[in-house]
Amino acid sequence: MNAIIAKFPYRGDFVFIERICELAEILEYDIAAVLSLDLDETSATIKGYPVISLEKLQNFSWDMMILVCDEEVADEIIPKMVEAGIGREEQFKNIWWLLQQFMIQKYAEVQDSDIQATLEYWKTYPLGVFNQHIDFRKRTGHRVFFDDPCGLPYVYFKTVTGEYRKMFFPREYEFTEHNGEKVVEDLLKEQEPTSPHLYIKGEHKVNAGDIIIDAGVCEGNFALKYVDICSKMYLFECEPKWVEVLKQTFRDYRDKVEIIPKFLSDVTDDKNITIDDALPDFRGQNIFLKMDIEGAEPKALRGGKRILTNNRVKASVCAYHNADDCIRIKGILRKYGYKISTSDGWMVFVIDPKIFDTADFRKGIVYAENY
Repeated sequence: MNAIIAKFPYRGDFVFIERICELAEILEYDIAAVLSLDLDETSATIKGYPVISLEKLQNFSWDMMILVCDEEVADEIIPKMVEAGIGREEQFKNIWWLLQQFMIQKYAEVQDSDIQATLEYWKTYPLGVFNQHIDFRKRTGHRVFFDDPCGLPYVYFKTVTGEYRKMFFPREYEFTEHNGEKVVEDLLKEQEPTSPHLYIKGEHKVNAGDIIIDAGVCEGNFALKYVDICSKMYLFECEPKWVEVLKQTFRDYRDKVEIIPKFLSDVTDDKNITIDDALPDFRGQNIFLKMDIEGAEPKALRGGKRILTNNRVKASVCAYHNADDCIRIKGILRKYGYKISTSDGWMVFVIDPKIFDTADFRKGIVYAENY
């Protein structure tokens, strides 16, 4: 099958385009040319393939065009291409489709039931972060309100006690509109029982009286769910837009909730702080740690040795941001004396810029307990 690799200015340098070409070669597609919409590059070649402008596309025979751009951009460009008479809709593919085909080939013989279930799911559905584990065809939504005196939009969020509390969002947040109302869609989808991103599983849960450490709070749905039953809560969130809304969401809980607007790390300085430096010298306390901090989890765990070894701790730590995070996180927590397990299923972290090199499945959460 003859393929055109279509490079857009919005994504991908020469090295990245070379990698896309390599994946296409492994899948035995015959690459006719690299179409570039950045005319400064049309004098070059990539892996020996000519780099052409749109005007020269008619000189090449092709059955498939792989668009090297983000999915949203591809969704916008494909109809324009078809309308302009450049191919049919089914001839256009994006780079995530290419990665999916490569992973199907790579893992075809792997003896893992969850991976094989994913490959079966991919026969019908596109690649995603959660794959067969969550059905995003069934949408759920929280209605957005705008009448709070602080001027921030909010939804009513149900806590573990059954109460509904206001959970705020940034003013510039892009809400979905449904039946004339703005809604937040799929707010808790990643916490469905089948999700590989599940923080609470069986007896690995928050108990009444626990101290909660929530690192990477975002809008605060995990923290807000348990705020009424915990004894104390430390929220680590460094994005100013989320810090503003968290102050409103937890404004009635100032006696038990402390918001710490710094990056968690293994050092303390102007922008960073360690768990050990942020928290008092607790000893013998029941703590639940939830951590989702974009790949900084190993550093943060190293910076919390005192807290994590001197107390009774249950931890749910995200382990998918980097290819080796799961191994590193397990190693640190085992040295601290923890029993380790992982969430069910696998994730494909498509946001990782290295995913086209690793093309790997990753565990979502490392569960750890020391009592």
